[in-house]
Amino acid sequence: MEEMPLVLFTVLSQMAVGAAVTLALLDAFGGKVEQAAGVFVAQGIAVTAGISLLTSLAHLGHPFEAYRALSHLANSWLSREVALFGLFMALTIVYWRQWQRGDAREKTGLLTAAAGVLAVAASGMVYVLPAQPAWNNISPVLFFSLTAIVLGPLFVAVLLQRKQQVLGKTSFSIVARGLLCGAASFWLYASLLLGQGEAAAVIGGNIVHSGAFWGRLLLGWAAPLGIMAYAASKPEWDIRSKIMPLFVLTIIGELLGRALFYGAAVALTVAGL
Repeated sequence: MEEMPLVLFTVLSQMAVGAAVTLALLDAFGGKVEQAAGVFVAQGIAVTAGISLLTSLAHLGHPFEAYRALSHLANSWLSREVALFGLFMALTIVYWRQWQRGDAREKTGLLTAAAGVLAVAASGMVYVLPAQPAWNNISPVLFFSLTAIVLGPLFVAVLLQRKQQVLGKTSFSIVARGLLCGAASFWLYASLLLGQGEAAAVIGGNIVHSGAFWGRLLLGWAAPLGIMAYAASKPEWDIRSKIMPLFVLTIIGELLGRALFYGAAVALTVAGL
């Protein structure tokens, strides 16, 4: 699949942003993350952000000329995406170093989170194009944001568990709401495509008739929601043994969903690179 570098870049970068937002909020307002755990989580975020950026270069014909994307900041969402993710990457490293040194870092964490949110929005806007009817709406920004909302806290939960800390129930409830919103909005999106003009209807048909769609439905939405519903039904909330399966199922679902996003539409070349 030619779009696989973009699939990996968008999903991993959005997961890193969601994790940065989660850690920053926990650090600034929760105050319950121990320093050793915080260092480990911040490192994981920085490494993931770096891997996502390196992965994005695989999509370019001339990776060493990626800097040229910065030459159109005034009128190109692609240039803004590159600049904002570059800023996010730099801030994650600073935030990680501040955790290591035990410095005051709340402002840096919130600034890192803000840069990440703007980067995800810019990334979504890259695909809002009149030439592509399936994308010329709010759906790219919505789906990219939901990926960050869902995967970010789960990634932090996995990393915290490695340091014998457990993410609070509130964070998992946010994940559950993000999954429900994602499932509902995706069904609505596909239904609207099927009811529109010929080109949009073809894309909608490609989506709902794809095997990846059913994998997305079962692995990415139904199974994670079922696991969390089961945990919530018990007299005492205990999600520790289910964190890794939740994360694995959800990230598989997000990768399948992103593959559908790119693969179900007609071939598209984003101008600029």
